[in-house]
Amino acid sequence: MLNFLNHYHRLFILIILISISIFSWFYTIAGVGMNMSAWKMTLINLNLISHSNSMEFMEYKKTYDIFLNLTFLFLMWFFMMIAMMLPSVIPFVMMFQKINEERKKFQYKYAATTNFVLSYLLVWGLFSLIVTMLHYFLEIYNVLNTNTLSVGYIFGGVLFILAGIYQMTPYKDSCLHYCRNPIELLSSNKIFTNQGAFFIGFKHGIFCIGCCWMLMLLLFYAGIMNIFWIVGLSFYIIIEKYFFQNNKFNLISGFILIFWGIRIFYVNLS
Repeated sequence: MLNFLNHYHRLFILIILISISIFSWFYTIAGVGMNMSAWKMTLINLNLISHSNSMEFMEYKKTYDIFLNLTFLFLMWFFMMIAMMLPSVIPFVMMFQKINEERKKFQYKYAATTNFVLSYLLVWGLFSLIVTMLHYFLEIYNVLNTNTLSVGYIFGGVLFILAGIYQMTPYKDSCLHYCRNPIELLSSNKIFTNQGAFFIGFKHGIFCIGCCWMLMLLLFYAGIMNIFWIVGLSFYIIIEKYFFQNNKFNLISGFILIFWGIRIFYVNLS
């Protein structure tokens, strides 16, 4: 059995990563811990079904205390982040595993791939914690509609315009450069120790979050559990990372987001 795992170690890791991704998508779509599934929430966002009143949410808040409510909110964001981000990171993890296998053949020092993957989960967990607190305070101050899990047009319009501007900033370009080109990070000798590998993975995770954190915040307007937007953002992250190597794509998407933000104000104020 051990010989089998050693021989197919890379395949085994790939299967685990894909399984985690599938589980995260299932968790997100099912709305585990929330009062309804992501699909039902999506239909409400699209006005295909209506939510008669907020009694369901009131009962939900009476049933669970604040700590448990925050825990479920965090898990929702955390697994949603894994579902969206992990598919784009798998090639990098497999590259790291291939380097490990080559070094293992020559009995060189190498770091555990598990340790490397955990660094990404930590980055996504920290981001999810920040967004969870933002979600909670927006809900407390009635900025976030608890029926649709979305904010109003003023907040939404500003979000789209800021996201569009961010797409065209040097910081976005810098983060995207390192997110697209992990070989520059893997070339460091630090990856051959567990602590160093964790640091490199953490650093790469931060760069990748730096690429799309503003796009993630758009869910506050589109609907936090809007499955179409979640899937759309996932594809956008992959397309931006692997299929476009220049800044024109960022400029185009930036102008589109700014235009859409202005359109949100125009439609609601006219």
